[in-house]
Order: sequence, then structure tokens, then C-alpha cells
Amino acid sequence: MGKLKSKVIIAMKGHPGSGKSTLAESIASSLGIPVLDKDDVKDCTQPLLLTSPASLLNDLSYDVICQIASTQLRLGLSVLLDSPLSRRAHLDRLRRLANALSARLLIIECRPADQSEWRRRLEARGGGAGGHKPATWEELEKLLEGYAGCTEYDVGDVARLVVDTTANVPFEEICATALEFIFTHAATPLEI
Repeated sequence: MGKLKSKVIIAMKGHPGSGKSTLAESIASSLGIPVLDKDDVKDCTQPLLLTSPASLLNDLSYDVICQIASTQLRLGLSVLLDSPLSRRAHLDRLRRLANALSARLLIIECRPADQSEWRRRLEARGGGAGGHKPATWEELEKLLEGYAGCTEYDVGDVARLVVDTTANVPFEEICATALEFIFTHAATPLEI
């Protein structure tokens, strides 16, 4: 696979179990760029739940991956951020980061259309070591209810690719579509 010729922030978006991390790792491996996973940070902050609200730790996780992304971008590296990107405020922060460091911001949103397959995958993976990921479909439904629709927001002029990660096509085809999207939009000059 070719190299990116300009700095790019690739931001994954989607609910737990939607295939974000699997796709993120494949894309990052193909491009030779780092994955900054919000769950890695959140796993490390779990002991703080005894003294801090979960929402504070969630925001801290975004702060950490954005700070690391900033360092990588200043070094001239592109990055892939693996997170739900569930709130508009998180996208706005990435926009500011991209603008400040003359990087292209792209979103790849995973939306599984086949709920039974999504449920099967979610429950097969379980909650993970950190204990903050939904392990059952019921836990996911409760989480989505708590979002109260905030995950559905207008991304404005940020280029976005929406992929059905449960589509009856080879996974390699989904990856190839994502890579084509990235290379097409990374080549577009930034408006300054």
C-alpha cells in the first residue's frame, strides 16, 4: 500500500461492537501509521472510577489521544483515532487540531445494518479487560439510550465514509473502500 503524502487524522466513528477497531487496525497496518485507541487510555484509567465520574474519565481519554495525536502530527505523521466519536464536541476538537497543524481530517463511520450479526459479534467479544465496554446487547441498548441521540450530528464539511461492517462482502473489500476514500481525500488540497 502507498504512503500518505500529507498529514491526515483518520477518525473512526461508531458504536461499540460495530467493527471500528478491526477496521482501524487493518487501515493503520496498511498505511503504516499509529492507532490511538481511546479504550487503551480508558482501560488504564479504570481505577480512577472510585474517585472520579465516568464522564470525566471519558473526556480525559479523548484529551490523551488528542494530545498524542498532536505530537505525532507535529512530527509529520498521520494518525488513526479509534473512538466512538459519539459527541459533536469531540469532532470539534479534532477539527481545531487539524486546522492548527494543517492536517486533513477524515471520518470513517461504522454502521452495521444487520443487527443480529452486530449482536453476535458484540456478545462474542464480551466486555473486554477494562470492564467499560458493553458485553451484552442489553448493555449496548442501555448505553445507546443514554446517548439520547447525541451520536447523530452533522459533521459539516468533514469528508466522511459510512461503511456497513456487516455487509455480505469480504472484509478486504471494506478495507479497500476505506483506503481508496482516504487516498482520494488526502490528495485534496487544504483550504486555508
